[in-house]
Amino acid sequence: MNKTHLFIVAGIFLVFAAQRVFSIKCWECRSDSDPKCADPFDNSTLSITDCRQADPKEHLPGVRATMCRKIRQKVHGEWRYFRSCAWMGEPGIEGDERFCLMRTGTYNIFMEYCTCNSKDGCNSAGIINGKFVCVAIMLIFALITRKVFV
Repeated sequence: MNKTHLFIVAGIFLVFAAQRVFSIKCWECRSDSDPKCADPFDNSTLSITDCRQADPKEHLPGVRATMCRKIRQKVHGEWRYFRSCAWMGEPGIEGDERFCLMRTGTYNIFMEYCTCNSKDGCNSAGIINGKFVCVAIMLIFALITRKVFV
């Protein structure tokens, strides 16, 4: 592979990497107002939200939403689900962002808090790592250019 091909592959990689780092789109809903927001998640009537356009938080000046969040809450035996953009937190384990923080409190309250940034809409039920897609595209491109130019 010559230098031109390496620059093309590097450029494609940077385009995909920059998209993941600088913006993310997340599902935004609440199960108390839309039952489709609960698990199993049904996004057929929802539109995905670009977190760059999410309202900034007054208590977090200059902080941008860079992750998605899913909260599962049980209050007095009733489950509630909240999905939205996230300004703070830490994504779960790479490759398995279903790792969540769990808390229990008094008065029969349970809360599970999950954040992710692996791909747009990662706060839905299914988890697919976007890195695998990017690597697969680069490998296919490398194989095609090799056959064409060799």
